[in-house]
Amino acid sequence: MMEHSELATRAFVDVHAIQEELEQLRWGLHDDGEAAEHAAAEARASVLNLITVVGNETRLRVVTRVLDRLSITNPSRTLILLAQHDRDSPKLEAEVSAQTRTETGHRVTTERVILHAHGEVATHLGSLVTPLLVPDLPVILWWPGRPDFDNPLFDSLCELADRLVVDTDEGFDNAHLERLLGVARRDEARASIGDFNWARLIAWRQIAAQFFDMPGMLPRLAQIHGVTIHHGIDGSLTQAKLLGGWIRSRMASVNIEVPVELRPDESHEHGVGRMLIVTGGEGGVARFSISRLQGARLCAEIRIGDQDFAARTVRQAARSAEELLAIELLLPGHDVLFERALAAALQ
Repeated sequence: MMEHSELATRAFVDVHAIQEELEQLRWGLHDDGEAAEHAAAEARASVLNLITVVGNETRLRVVTRVLDRLSITNPSRTLILLAQHDRDSPKLEAEVSAQTRTETGHRVTTERVILHAHGEVATHLGSLVTPLLVPDLPVILWWPGRPDFDNPLFDSLCELADRLVVDTDEGFDNAHLERLLGVARRDEARASIGDFNWARLIAWRQIAAQFFDMPGMLPRLAQIHGVTIHHGIDGSLTQAKLLGGWIRSRMASVNIEVPVELRPDESHEHGVGRMLIVTGGEGGVARFSISRLQGARLCAEIRIGDQDFAARTVRQAARSAEELLAIELLLPGHDVLFERALAAALQ
């Protein structure tokens, strides 16, 4: 049977008071007889500290729903910062809550603190975050939307974070991508980078690599002529740039330079619609293509000379925000392939 318990309190601005309230809420979710039995187990159940930053109540509601669903499988100490820098009247409030859920068959408690700040106070929320983190657990900073890279709050939180998770599909241009790569390559306090857009390309990258796992195909990579990536016509190029950067960076690792062309495709409104890899080799020119079809499918085809090989189709269901975030929470350390792809995309 599912159990979902929640207690909450508001208007704490003292860090020690927030910590005490979290402890009281954790114990308050149990009957007296079972509190001691579960306290130690639940302390071990938290696997990370998760910080997320939003700028308005609408985004707060969306993020809260994502985190509610994510908490079933990824229990954490979650800190949501509602930082409204454009509000004039000073404000700093805290809402503290704890949830106990048993959908997985085990009792799991997730603790959440929402810090709501206006104006200049919002810039300094990082100083309140540090004492609220659970020691010895990784710190993940999820920044929905495009970060304000020039805001001191961004820098202070990146210095705390082991990993920064963003979605480069949300209005990132080359200048923003440069700043993002810079976070991963700092001399000090560098954070690994996770990107929802990169996770969306997993199937594309897997299928492209599998082409050349087939017997006799690997030598063709040494005779690669070029890659064309067709993308939607809405002006969003980041996904196509990342896929092209991935191919360029992988081939550069064996000293092969690959021309990559990004081409608008009216049959698609958004994202990567088709990728074509052209190579030479025995039997004539080879064309390896991956196309996005209706019904959440990808079609992989090979044509060598005048001969077509049997096409195959794989499912590519759209992943929800919580699924994409869960992928990024599980990846340890720096994603070197992503960083190299990002760097190549910017060249």
